[in-house]
Amino acid sequence: EMFLLYYTEASKDKYMNQIKEKELEQEAKLKAEIEEEENRKAAEWARLNVVFEDVPLSPRPWKLNTSAETEAEIKVLNHQAGRDKLAIEVYRSKKSLRTKYRFGDHSGVQEFRAHKDPHFTAIRESDIAIQAAPSHSTSYAQTTWYRLLNKSIQYEAASVSAEPMEGDEKDNLCEFLETATLKIEQALQQNETVDIFHETFRMTGDEELLEGPQAENELRELKNFADPTYSKFKVLAAIDWMPKVQGMVAVSAVRNMTFDERITVSGQTHTSYILLWDFRQLVRPQVLLQSPHEVFAFRFNATNPNIVVGGCLTGQVMLWDLSDAIAAVARKGSRASSSNVKQGPETEEDDATIAPVCPKWISNVDHSHKRAVADMLWLPPNTQVNHRGQLVSDEHLDGLSHQFITVAGDGQVMVWDIRYEAIANDELRHIARSKHAYFENGKMTGKEGAKPLWVPVFKAHLKRLEGVGELSLCKVSSCYGAKPALSSRGGDPRSLLMVSTEEGDILLTDLSTRKVENATKDDDEEDISESKEFVRWISKDLPRPSVCLQHSPFFPDILLSVGDLKFNLWKIGETQPLFTSPLAHTYLTGGSWSPTRPAVLILSCTDGSLLAWDFTDSSYRPSIELKATHSHISSMEFLPAASSGSSIRQQLLAVGDITGTLHIFEIPRNLARPVHKEEQSMGNFFVRELKRVNYLKENRALVGLATDDDRDRDRVGGIDTNTIQIPGGGRTDSNNQTDETKTKTESIEVIKKEEEDFAKLEALFISELGLGDGDLPSFVSLNNEGGVGTPNQAEQTPTMSKKVIASSSGKLK
Repeated sequence: EMFLLYYTEASKDKYMNQIKEKELEQEAKLKAEIEEEENRKAAEWARLNVVFEDVPLSPRPWKLNTSAETEAEIKVLNHQAGRDKLAIEVYRSKKSLRTKYRFGDHSGVQEFRAHKDPHFTAIRESDIAIQAAPSHSTSYAQTTWYRLLNKSIQYEAASVSAEPMEGDEKDNLCEFLETATLKIEQALQQNETVDIFHETFRMTGDEELLEGPQAENELRELKNFADPTYSKFKVLAAIDWMPKVQGMVAVSAVRNMTFDERITVSGQTHTSYILLWDFRQLVRPQVLLQSPHEVFAFRFNATNPNIVVGGCLTGQVMLWDLSDAIAAVARKGSRASSSNVKQGPETEEDDATIAPVCPKWISNVDHSHKRAVADMLWLPPNTQVNHRGQLVSDEHLDGLSHQFITVAGDGQVMVWDIRYEAIANDELRHIARSKHAYFENGKMTGKEGAKPLWVPVFKAHLKRLEGVGELSLCKVSSCYGAKPALSSRGGDPRSLLMVSTEEGDILLTDLSTRKVENATKDDDEEDISESKEFVRWISKDLPRPSVCLQHSPFFPDILLSVGDLKFNLWKIGETQPLFTSPLAHTYLTGGSWSPTRPAVLILSCTDGSLLAWDFTDSSYRPSIELKATHSHISSMEFLPAASSGSSIRQQLLAVGDITGTLHIFEIPRNLARPVHKEEQSMGNFFVRELKRVNYLKENRALVGLATDDDRDRDRVGGIDTNTIQIPGGGRTDSNNQTDETKTKTESIEVIKKEEEDFAKLEALFISELGLGDGDLPSFVSLNNEGGVGTPNQAEQTPTMSKKVIASSSGKLK
């Protein structure tokens, strides 16, 4: 503390006044700062909340700062009258009025006629106001400026030693040249006789197209197709290779519109086309398939390549017959090859004009899907379904495919038969009778002259097992060939279908399942689509709709399901996926198994890249990322192995994008050639994953860790909840629990003991590191006894996962 002593009253007042003045100055300064801040805020608020008023323009007088001087100068130049004006009156005498006058040539009045005077200068007077102002112009120029730099160079003259070379150095040089002469001559002779650029292993034929290590991991684009009229700036929604014919692929082009844009044009007819391209003709499509509605899915008939079926936006299906079109193209090609005469302009114009192929049959809209057809597939030649959903016996099969299946968002699975006219004529009684057919004027059996309608042979309306809500279907795949996996569940695999929904569920459907016990309708008139439980089991697959559902060509019981960001591998008969991939770095638009390698699958992305998963290389990330296009990939399809001449030297992949361009790529050799025992290795991988899934399921059931989803999967998957699989023992029935109950209790005790040992090991590890409560995560804490615990540990159940812990001494525990 500081004390001031004043000897006089005046010194005290003087010092106190100085203090007050400083305080007043500080207060004034603070007040000024506050006012300045308020003014700044007010100005900022006014700038942000300024209101502009639309005021009409009004004419205003012209005003200049120098207008008075200009008017004064003009006034000086004008003549100003200095006196009053004189008034003169001119009149005529009265006597000279109304007198006669005769005009003559010599009457004293001289007439002057107009003539042109060459010396006369025409003068034109006018009043003009002029205001002079200096002219202004703005121009720019840019010149090159060379910045001055200071540089220095230091050099010295090259000097040659005048001293002669010593004799020893000359002798060494001559000896070296004599020794190297023979080797150099031999090398030169070999260069003249041997091609040093010859590839030694070209004769093997396996590496004829490889040009280095990069060629193994790069796509090679062989061809690309784009039509400016029918596919430019359109989305290629579906691709399919023409079977039994080499070098022909078809694509379906639809408008590139959003959902909101389609709502505005819904109900309007729009002509769409399917383009059939030939590798020998790159300029225009070989055949055009016309449709009154946009086609989002189509497939060729495997046994008759000239038959094409497609599903439309309206839910209808269409059939095209390409026999006449293909024959006309063949005749035109033969005439062009046999004729040596140069084609004229009329012939070229005829060639440029392509007559589209109209649909041969179109299904009836009242008996078709209520939403757009999402996916379709042809049934194998050894599979046919009758009107009851039952499989036709082998004696009625002829080795050809006559039926196909369609799915849509209305929850219905429909089976169509292309022999519907024969069914209407009662010629295929093993499929359906004429009374099950529909005609133009309704259901009239035996009516002469009535044209039959193309309606599905069989419908299956899929519903959830819980009975709440319907299923919106988006993808379908046949379970044909998966008999070993489904033999224990019963039923014929030919009637089983794997279907995915728009909600992300996957389900197993049996079209020939048994009837529900409470069905009371007449056998001939019952609505079979509503009186059966077609869904065998249903499970959660993806959070979003599936974009691909495909069986493995090497493992028929393995199914690939691709979502927006990941994919799952399923085994038919299991209610949980065997393998789930990590999330991708971009959205996925499709996927497909490799037709030649069991362990390889390809995924397409929105950024135009292809992700190649090779499970012989890694199972946690894509092995290779291949750049295909620069735009969004909308569809992709492999050339089937049977169509490529059973050769693996060239594997083709067709890729379509949203710009309407179809790309044909050759897959790299390392992704096309199978490695040694690859199929066996992939089978072992599936077996290991299946054991892992079953182990987790069994232990969850033992210790009571099964979640609601797990219980739902077990319930809808056909697994008896009263029966539990015990490791090392048989299955246990809850109604007869004697020795099995004891085994279950012992298993639980073993698991709990392992958990306790793991907790002790973890506590020992923490004590060796000298960690306290503050160093541990929030979900781990030290109890009073020095052990490790978690909040509410008594209420939690021991988990099944174990961690491998390395102690501070470096030992693995």
